[in-house]
Amino acid sequence: MNLTKSKFSLSVLALSLVFGSFLLYDVSAESVPEWIRSTALWYGEGAISETEFLNALKYLIENQILVIDVEVVEEKVLKTSSATVILPNGNSDMGNVGFYIPLNLEVTKGTTVIWLNDDVLGHTIQSQDGEGNVIGLFNSDILETGDRFANKFEEEGVYNYFCTLHPWRVGVITVR
Repeated sequence: MNLTKSKFSLSVLALSLVFGSFLLYDVSAESVPEWIRSTALWYGEGAISETEFLNALKYLIENQILVIDVEVVEEKVLKTSSATVILPNGNSDMGNVGFYIPLNLEVTKGTTVIWLNDDVLGHTIQSQDGEGNVIGLFNSDILETGDRFANKFEEEGVYNYFCTLHPWRVGVITVR
């Protein structure tokens, strides 16, 4: 995922958390003030930093300009399950023990798994069948340092994956 997509995803996530309580009400996009939408757009376009964007949201919340129904947000977060797999620094080195963390992630059906590349080199996440062939279930582009790739697992099963750039790096997602 490139930086622009990451920024867009963060701005959408932040806005969805901020306005999550509105989802229970009949509210349209027009009810969100233009300057808030513009700030999110500027962040997504790289015109303002992540810190500036988050500080703007923090200011609005702390000064009760935006009031968030915490119970509604907590309920939505509980319904949205996610788990993270880290590609640690050194993961590209064949002799290194820097495998995926965790190597076999166990999750429940409906969980979104997010792979985060913390290595200094690029990696891919490629789904594979039991014989090691790449299949089309979930496949990322090259993830540079700090990039993320996500896939939601809707069905139970064992899902194998590996990095096409470093094929000795294999991992497993077990969905129950």
